[in-house]
Amino acid sequence: MRRLAALALLPFAAAASAAPSPLLVVSSQTEFSAAVTELAGSGGRIAVLRGSYGELVVPPRSGPLLDISAQRGTRLGGLVLDRADNVAVRGVTVAPRGGNAVLEVRHSAHVLLDRILVTAAGTPFTATLTFPGSRDVTVRRSEFAHCGDESPEFANCVLLSGVGRLRIEDSRFHDCLGCDFVHGRYGRGLTLLRNRFERALPCRAGGRRCMHQDLIELFSGKLLDVEQNVFGVYRRGGAQLYVTNDIDDVRIANNLFLGVDPAVPGYRPRVAIVIGSRGFTRVPHRVWIVNNTILSGATRVDGYRGSIRMSAMYGIVPGRDRPVVANNVIALLGVPHHVCDEVQRSLRNVVLAGSGCSASDIVGKANLDRDGRPTAASTLLIGKASRRYAPRVDFTGRPRDARPDIGAFEYRP
Repeated sequence: MRRLAALALLPFAAAASAAPSPLLVVSSQTEFSAAVTELAGSGGRIAVLRGSYGELVVPPRSGPLLDISAQRGTRLGGLVLDRADNVAVRGVTVAPRGGNAVLEVRHSAHVLLDRILVTAAGTPFTATLTFPGSRDVTVRRSEFAHCGDESPEFANCVLLSGVGRLRIEDSRFHDCLGCDFVHGRYGRGLTLLRNRFERALPCRAGGRRCMHQDLIELFSGKLLDVEQNVFGVYRRGGAQLYVTNDIDDVRIANNLFLGVDPAVPGYRPRVAIVIGSRGFTRVPHRVWIVNNTILSGATRVDGYRGSIRMSAMYGIVPGRDRPVVANNVIALLGVPHHVCDEVQRSLRNVVLAGSGCSASDIVGKANLDRDGRPTAASTLLIGKASRRYAPRVDFTGRPRDARPDIGAFEYRP
């Protein structure tokens, strides 16, 4: 079980020598199971040597942290945390080995997933991260790509499955054919922070399978914070960010919604943000859309022209529970009543094409640079935001000025 001589091969060997907790090095599923059993009460670290493994399982546990690390290139056909609390998993690749690959955090709590890769590239299967019944989970510095390009089944890189208090941060989602990057229903608390969502593209399976290409599609939950993310292009589907049904207390702030991608010329996202939709008897309450730079927006198949769209059901929602839209750069508001008639308040937005919703909304040129940041010529933005609604920091995480700017970025000469 303990092959200490192998430590010289491991990238975490230096840290291991200084740490007091036990370290077990494993190279097979059998050894992994034995190591988990041995450390069930004490906690400690398991180092998985480079290789290809089937499904690894961490059975019910609690107590001190169990820290599972893998050498670069280690591939798992599946990993299940089953009622396993206080677990960290680092550096694994979850990819198909003859069937669908799943990293499942099942009825577990206080879990960290760090530097993981979830991909089904080059296979006819799917690869998914899911959290049925779990809470207090963090996913960081991870990558999700090609989560089901060739599969006939519906594919989602992350399927929420009722998770509560989930954070996904500093991660990259890219190049998925006919899938949503983040999809589903959660419990209480979802934070999406400093991620990149790039290229949700058409697949070839046809039918409803290939109609799902929203970057993020959420149906139920409480407390949603979407901040400092970059949203790239999609080809079909509802929006770059689609939030509907009974999702309440939503904050969408300091995000950059791109309108083009040089990797797929000709693709142009039609809508950046959809709040509420047909087919549900409820719409989200208390939504703040503040200080975003929204460069996407084009005519939809149904003729709608706007970067943002909100459900007409807000007409029966009390004013205090309706959305606030403030301090945004908005590329297109060509059918304004689908926003203006539904919001509690719209103020200090700069609309590049179309109409504003209030006297404080301005239609004009933002004069941004090619990265979406303001320039010295961005006179409609600089110092013009409402301080009441402006976040304390901007997209970069640096403090905003006493007189904040409109959009995701503060101008810095």
